[in-house]
Amino acid sequence: MRRNILLFLTMCLFCVYAQGQELDTTFISIYPNASWVTGYLSTSAVNLTTEEKTFEPNYPMKIGVGLGIRNTMINFLMGTKIVSLKDKTYGKTSSTDFQVHRYGRKFVTDAYFQRYKGFFALDGKDIKVFSEMKINQVGLEQTYVFNHTKFSLKAAFERSERQLRSAGSFLLGGNVYWHRLRNFEGFDGNFVQNLDNLQLGAHGGYAHSWVLRRGWLISAYGTAGFNIGNDVENFRNFHFKVYPTLLARAVASYTKNDWSFSYSMMINNKLNFFETKKDYTVTNINLQLSVTKQINFSL
Repeated sequence: MRRNILLFLTMCLFCVYAQGQELDTTFISIYPNASWVTGYLSTSAVNLTTEEKTFEPNYPMKIGVGLGIRNTMINFLMGTKIVSLKDKTYGKTSSTDFQVHRYGRKFVTDAYFQRYKGFFALDGKDIKVFSEMKINQVGLEQTYVFNHTKFSLKAAFERSERQLRSAGSFLLGGNVYWHRLRNFEGFDGNFVQNLDNLQLGAHGGYAHSWVLRRGWLISAYGTAGFNIGNDVENFRNFHFKVYPTLLARAVASYTKNDWSFSYSMMINNKLNFFETKKDYTVTNINLQLSVTKQINFSL
């Protein structure tokens, strides 16, 4: 546990980048206020999908607040679980879910440390609970934004700037992921051995923001790529497999003076393989409803 947390914190250090101030002010506007506060409702989950079924956690709704201060490393959200979205017939899930999504001028950085125990799957109308099933995921993605002078990720996904005119950008980046699966049991009752999987890869894609009337902004972000990897022992021996990856984000936001309201989603898919050659997909899903207020507080 301590080693995993140390790995996650070490990866987060790579989120620090010197951001240039160059931008086209006919496309991007910076708020005069140096800070902002955010309140939000969100859900987050890690699912596993095989050729037969999808295994889901009974994940909770979260409520939280956040604070951001421009030109500092202070930009965070803190939340607490308030209620599970499904009743006890779907089992109980315990989880630790830390995520960092940093939207810079030139780079977007995503870091994950996720531990889920307790899943369920549907078999027609029947519910089968897998209380001992565990999925761990540690990951880091780094993506470069080519058209950063006219397209603002901060306006699209952080609401700390405003996109004045529609614009988009090509994206290119790399990533590393480690997955651990424990106590997985298929529907046929056969026990599948524990798995540890390490992947390294690259991805590319495109993001675009559409500036609409009356303060509305619609933004979409998508990347696709491939990883090379294998279980840890084979990885050390340079025996690799190829895994496709896919990530999608979308947000709809409404801005009025120094207020903004938004609904966002993110879906991140990584393909893996059992030793039986059957494939399975680990999917990270995030949904968030938030309100952001620009304020004058600064350090």
